[in-house]
Amino acid sequence: MQVTLTLKTRTDVEDLAAGCSFFGTGGGGSRKIGLDMLYPHMDAGKKIEVVDVSKVKEGDWVACPYYSGTIAPPTPEIEKLRRRWPWDYYGKELDEGLAMLEKHMGVKFAATAPFELGGVNTPAPIDAAVKHGIPCVDGDYSGRAVPEISQNTVCVLGYSMTPMALVDWFGNRSIVPRVINYEMGERLSKALSEVAWGRLGNVAFPVKGSDFRRAIIPGTLSKAYKVGKMIRESHASGDDPAAKIVESIGGWILFRGTVVSKKWESREGYMWGETTIKGSGIKPGTELRIWFKNENHASWLDGKPWVTSPDLIEIIDEKSGEPITNTDLENGRRVCVVGMKSVPIFREPRGLEVLGPKHFGFDITFKPIESLV
Repeated sequence: MQVTLTLKTRTDVEDLAAGCSFFGTGGGGSRKIGLDMLYPHMDAGKKIEVVDVSKVKEGDWVACPYYSGTIAPPTPEIEKLRRRWPWDYYGKELDEGLAMLEKHMGVKFAATAPFELGGVNTPAPIDAAVKHGIPCVDGDYSGRAVPEISQNTVCVLGYSMTPMALVDWFGNRSIVPRVINYEMGERLSKALSEVAWGRLGNVAFPVKGSDFRRAIIPGTLSKAYKVGKMIRESHASGDDPAAKIVESIGGWILFRGTVVSKKWESREGYMWGETTIKGSGIKPGTELRIWFKNENHASWLDGKPWVTSPDLIEIIDEKSGEPITNTDLENGRRVCVVGMKSVPIFREPRGLEVLGPKHFGFDITFKPIESLV
């Protein structure tokens, strides 16, 4: 298979993880955890090759390994509960899930594909692929990070998410041969992540090459790597990282300011909340509010609805350019808010149905970011 990205050093995986966190739009999991998955391969002298999506053959099977669970930090009570038994399968959940699903289906997977871009959920399928002896493709099914299973191209196109294999860090495992719809598949996965007081490894959306080619968003991992490298180099040179990113990749610097408030709660396996930033930006206004469900999905400029999902709302450190997840965002931080266009499929009726502002309960009609700025 043709290789589009080769990771040889710790710096390479750091650049990839940083770029994936940028496209994680406030979610996508902890970059530290993602790096801890990939560092051992680099330290062992391995090369990780990410392959061109066009090289997947029509008869090949491709699986989607990912983690589910809240990104909210655990309370001391939760931490005590989940530390009662050893985490014997921590970091092995997805490789185990691939083997389980192959045995159940009677197939061999030719490659893995990331569900989304994020600090964990992109490194995770790469790590699982290396451990399983197969490549990961240069593409994903969301073009960003999303909180719900139905918010990807595989679901928008109506392909099945089952059979799927579910494995937690203790080693509890399940095969789910069928679900009645994506929402119930999501509920089953989230419920088991809460049972384990943390995260759950999922291997789902097994698709043949012909369907894979319709669903995959190509080139997103190499694009994320480019952004991560740009952030690192801008930090070293003293250039404005946000300006470099939008100049090279596209998008807009929406707002610059200081975080003055972040309210959140952990509920139903998600981190829900709202961030308020005081400052100024591309349009007149002094206060930007951003609502998140794991990821950033809606914004209001001086109380008026502004940029929303499916378009991307990314918060980065104003000086360093480091992407900040909603888990780590704190009051007093000087930040820059960057906006970008979503991939076209999510602007179509079915895509807006699952990822537009009305899906999240807001009486807001989606307007493309380019018409708002």
